[in-house]
Amino acid sequence: MASGFKINKQGIRQMMREIEREVAKTPVRVPVNAEAKAGGSAGGGAVTGSELELVAGWLLDWGHAYSKDNPSSVPSVAEMMTVVGVEEFAPLVEPHVEVAVAALEEAGLLNDGARTFGSGGMGLPVWLSESGQREAVARIERRKDNRTRRIACRDAVLRWVYERDANGESTEIAEIVNSPYGWFNGVQFSAADLVEAVRFLRERRLLGGTDEAPATEPAGIECVEQYGGVVKYLNRGDGAGVSVTIMGNNSGQLAVANRDVAQNQTNTNDGQVLVVFAEALREFGRLLPEDQQPQYEMVASELEREAAKDEPNKGWVRSLLGRGRDLLEGAPANLQHLAQVTKIGFDLYGQGLG
Repeated sequence: MASGFKINKQGIRQMMREIEREVAKTPVRVPVNAEAKAGGSAGGGAVTGSELELVAGWLLDWGHAYSKDNPSSVPSVAEMMTVVGVEEFAPLVEPHVEVAVAALEEAGLLNDGARTFGSGGMGLPVWLSESGQREAVARIERRKDNRTRRIACRDAVLRWVYERDANGESTEIAEIVNSPYGWFNGVQFSAADLVEAVRFLRERRLLGGTDEAPATEPAGIECVEQYGGVVKYLNRGDGAGVSVTIMGNNSGQLAVANRDVAQNQTNTNDGQVLVVFAEALREFGRLLPEDQQPQYEMVASELEREAAKDEPNKGWVRSLLGRGRDLLEGAPANLQHLAQVTKIGFDLYGQGLG
């Protein structure tokens, strides 16, 4: 234990009681716990700060639960949620259902043809493919991996505190259960998980503050901004660096949107590429009317979330790139040329994902 760090046992007991009270009154734990006992993205991530990825994971969980008793039926999202008994989550699902279903389809986790039914929103069908059923079962199995869950919890807590600090919001750790950062493969972290994570991060001086309301330390900020994960940060002296060379004059423009720039990348980190794609998509979205920009911003933000992970989920990245391509293909006629140039980078990188 690092010198000067002392465990506040009374404070920890109080914190666990506060977390347990929050979990007890927060319904979002209900839908997948029963399935986990019975046994990120698209939907496959271990932990996420993304509401969209969380919803995509829920759809897989609920679709799997529904199909066990109704193997021949193809329900709408709303019908499935009613049968599974999670209809109270409709206000959380509805804002993201269109993009989540499209992403799951693109990743091959839903059978094709949802759009042919002529429905939209909560009326979209959920029909898991064989790959989707396997991913849903894999999510159940991953929940049993204590080591991975604890590592993911440390990353989630540090990132959540970092974001809350940056926004000037309360960092009372009990509140994490009300955010997407409080989840691991569709189930919420336990009070014990969160207490252990805070203890671990404070011992290593990544977090300061108190047990109940931690705050980011300079090392924690460096961990999030430069390394993306606690394990990678703690092992930072063990790996080789990444060399990225950009040849040519791009006049401040992103390479994926500039035909006159040649890129020569050696051992390019996936995260760096995804950040470039995210910014390219965001910049393109800013050229469009305001009512069309949120779709581009949502996909760009999801790409950035994947970029921050030690190992981006290739299936989820493929689906996001596919969604980005769809948006670019639907761009106004006066921007089609730029859209096609931007899409080239998405296509080339997507081919490399297999």
